[in-house]
Amino acid sequence: MKKLNKFLLVAALMMVASTLSFAQGRYGKDSAECVNALNFYKNFMDQGNMSEANYHFQNAFKYCPPKVSQNLFINGAKIMKSLLQNEKDAARRARLIDTLILINDVRANNFPKNALKAKEAQLRDIMTYYPQDDPAVIDKIDEFHKMAGVKMNPDFYLAALDRAINLYKAGKYTDDQVISTYTKFSPYIEELVAADGSELNLSTQKSFENMFIVSGVANCDNLVKVFGPRVNANPNDLDLAKSVAKMLSSAECIDTDLFLKTVTTMHQLEPSYASAKLLYKLYRSKDNDEKALTYLQMAVESPDVVAAEKGSLLYEMSMLYFKAKNNGKAVMYAKQAADSDASYAGKCYMLMGTIWMQVKCTGDEMDARAKFWVATDYFQKAKAADATIADEADKLMSQCRVYFPKVEDAFMYDLQNGSPYSISCSGMSASTTVRTNK
Repeated sequence: MKKLNKFLLVAALMMVASTLSFAQGRYGKDSAECVNALNFYKNFMDQGNMSEANYHFQNAFKYCPPKVSQNLFINGAKIMKSLLQNEKDAARRARLIDTLILINDVRANNFPKNALKAKEAQLRDIMTYYPQDDPAVIDKIDEFHKMAGVKMNPDFYLAALDRAINLYKAGKYTDDQVISTYTKFSPYIEELVAADGSELNLSTQKSFENMFIVSGVANCDNLVKVFGPRVNANPNDLDLAKSVAKMLSSAECIDTDLFLKTVTTMHQLEPSYASAKLLYKLYRSKDNDEKALTYLQMAVESPDVVAAEKGSLLYEMSMLYFKAKNNGKAVMYAKQAADSDASYAGKCYMLMGTIWMQVKCTGDEMDARAKFWVATDYFQKAKAADATIADEADKLMSQCRVYFPKVEDAFMYDLQNGSPYSISCSGMSASTTVRTNK
C-alpha cells in the first residue's frame, strides 16, 4: 500500500510537471527538473524529512530561475536551520551556514520589495550561527543599518555593543574598540529617537548607555574621550548634556571638567533648583567659593527649593560668607537659616556668636566690650536650642566673660549690670544687655 501511494505521488508529480512544461518562461530551460524539485522538496518538508527536502531544495536552487518563487528561499532557510539543530560535524555545519546566508542574499537581490526583510533575516542568522567571538557580526550590523536606516530593529544596536563588550572581556577587543563600537552606533540610536521618541526607543537608548557604563570600559578618562568632543561640538544640545551628565554621574566622574560643563549647560538652557544646587556643590568641591555662592543663592531663591533643605542651604551660605569675611551677610543668612529650620538653630546661633566674638569694633571702651555681650546672648540661645553643643557654648561664654568690664568701669559710662545696650559694628547691629565682672 505504501509503495502504491508513493507511485501515485510520483505519477501525480510527473503529470504536474508535464502540464507546467508549457510555462518554461517561469521555470526556465530545465523546467521539468525545476518543477519536480519544487514539488518534491515541499512534500518532504511537509513530512518533516528535512534531509530529503534539502536534496530536492538544492536541485530547485540549481535548476529553477531565481525569481521562480520567493517561498523557495523562505522554505530553504527553514530547512537549513532544521538541519543545523542536529548537525555536529563542523565542516557540514559551516556549509549549511554558508548556504543559509547565501539564500537570503539571492532572495534580496531577486525580490527587491522584500529585500529589507531578507537582509534582516540574514542578519539574525549571522548573529545566531556565527561564533560569539567573531567581530564580523558587528560590521554586518553596520552594513544592515546603511540599508535600513531608522527602520532597523533597535535590538541590533544592543547586540553589537554586547558583542564588543564580550570580546573585550575575553581579551580579544581593546577598550578603544569597544568605544569605537559605542560611538559608531550611538548616533544611530539618537537618529532613531529623533525620528520616533517612543518609550521603546527611549528604553533602547537607555539600555545601550547603561550597557556601556557597566562594561568596564567606561572609566572617567574614556568617557571624557568619547563625549568631550561631542559636547564641545554641540554646546547648546540640552538632551546631549543631560545624557552625558547622567552617564558621568553613574560612573562617579563628577569631578571631571566635562561633568561641570554639561551641568552648566543644563542650568543655562533649563535652569532649575536641582541644577543650581548641583553646580554649587561642584564649585564648592573645587574650592571656588565665589562661584559656589552664586549658584547657592540661585538654589535658595528658586521657587522650587525644597522646604526641608532650605535651612541647610541657608546655613551653608552663612558659612561661606563667614569664610569670605563678609560678617554682615553671614549673620543675616544664619538668622534666616535658624528661622527656616529649628534643627539648625543651635549651629546658627553658635556661628553668630563666634562672628560677634571675633569682629573688630571701633568706638569707646564699652563698644569694644559690648561685642562679647552680644556673643554671649547667641551662645546662650545656641545652648538652649541644641543640648549637644552646650559644653562648647559654655566654654565660649567663659572666654567672653573675661572681657566683661568691671562694675566701676561700667559705672563711669553710666552703665550697670542688666542695662540695655545697643551696638553697631562692622555693618551689624544688635541690642544686648550689659554684663559686668566684680
